[in-house]
Amino acid sequence: MKKNKLVIGLLSAVTVASISACSGSSEDSEVQNVEIVDTNAVNVDTMEHIVEYSVPTPNELFEIIKLQGGEQQLNLVNPLENSDKYVDTKAKSLNFGIYSADIAYLSCFGIGVDFLKYFKKIEELGEELGISSAFDEDIMDRIENNEGDSDSLFSISNDSYYDSYLYLEENEKGTELSLIMAGGFVESLYIISNLVNEYNDNDPIVKKIGDQKIVLENLLDFIFEYSDDTAVSEVIEDLSGLADIFESQMTFEESSTSVKNNEGTLMLSGGGNYLMNADAFSAIKAKAQELRDKYTN
Repeated sequence: MKKNKLVIGLLSAVTVASISACSGSSEDSEVQNVEIVDTNAVNVDTMEHIVEYSVPTPNELFEIIKLQGGEQQLNLVNPLENSDKYVDTKAKSLNFGIYSADIAYLSCFGIGVDFLKYFKKIEELGEELGISSAFDEDIMDRIENNEGDSDSLFSISNDSYYDSYLYLEENEKGTELSLIMAGGFVESLYIISNLVNEYNDNDPIVKKIGDQKIVLENLLDFIFEYSDDTAVSEVIEDLSGLADIFESQMTFEESSTSVKNNEGTLMLSGGGNYLMNADAFSAIKAKAQELRDKYTN
């Protein structure tokens, strides 16, 4: 039976089918594995029948954006007072993900003044969702002791994100996990698209926004497993609309297939990739804003 697994972390969103050489000849021994790399697909472990969908954490995404020249803007995070509106599991889960992305952004860009308040909010939402055990008992002490250290706060926020994810996975809370990941994705896309003041084909942040096409596809493939839940199916419909914009508005550029022997592994790659353009960027940014407003207001 195939098992779906979401892999959070900065991993390449590619399909890798590894085939061990079964011949004992000297010629065959030069190539130990064959990896077919399709840059428009997801990771598949064909031997164990596990489909792995890789999605970067908000921390990792913002770290890349900062290195590529992104500058902080103080007005992008979801105001804490909005939390009074979140009364059902769907809203709480989505905004657990949204606030988690916010604290990743706050810590990465050194905006530490509200970090503790935001962290307390996701802890509160976690308790209401029944996942309070995901938070380490001394984590608040760690935050208070490192309140002026953005690097330490960034590490703490990343640790808490992984801990929450692992707790949800281990306790089979796939519905909540799906909604949390969706909220975090929408908030991250909303923030990074608003860090671009003027479109430029050569802007590395614009290119990174284009890369979110594959991340979104991976996320949709994972959460579709929980589409029997009404809240999840509604979010799938929302994200599918965003995916359609990526697909229809971005320009597909074909490329030739390349073959490379990398220390005994034969790498076949190519086929083409999607490129951002001004119209696509505007449409993606507008849709991210629409979904973000829908989930937070």
